[in-house]
Amino acid sequence: MTLLDEMPETRYQQLADTLAQAIRRGTLLPGSRLPSVRRCAQTHSVSINTVVAAYRALEDRGLIEARPQSGFYVRSTLPALKAASQPSSRIEPPADDVLALIDTVFAAQQNPAFTNLSLACRKPLIFIRAANWGGCCRLSCVASPI
Repeated sequence: MTLLDEMPETRYQQLADTLAQAIRRGTLLPGSRLPSVRRCAQTHSVSINTVVAAYRALEDRGLIEARPQSGFYVRSTLPALKAASQPSSRIEPPADDVLALIDTVFAAQQNPAFTNLSLACRKPLIFIRAANWGGCCRLSCVASPI
């Protein structure tokens, strides 16, 4: 599970999903006019900006279209639902150019003239947590004797 899976949907996403379900179920028929932005905001107790963002998300999905000086309408032809993709159980080997790049990096690290700057430190360091009076922690950097 990723961090994005754990995050709750925003209000505009919830509203867009609700309207998308109504369109898919046939409650909102193709060609029918959606409620005005102000009326939708009042009906769903959200801000006008939330409704505008939801309508734009539905436009991006291809479910509705804006008509100048007229409002938003359900598109007459709706995009087909995408089938859920099956995760591949087979792991593909990395491309040859990636393997060649890895070999080049490892070969460079074996060179005695190579200086590793990945930590941007002259000497190996030990990081120690030091308590902060504010309840937070900070990292203290102490040079190791190695």
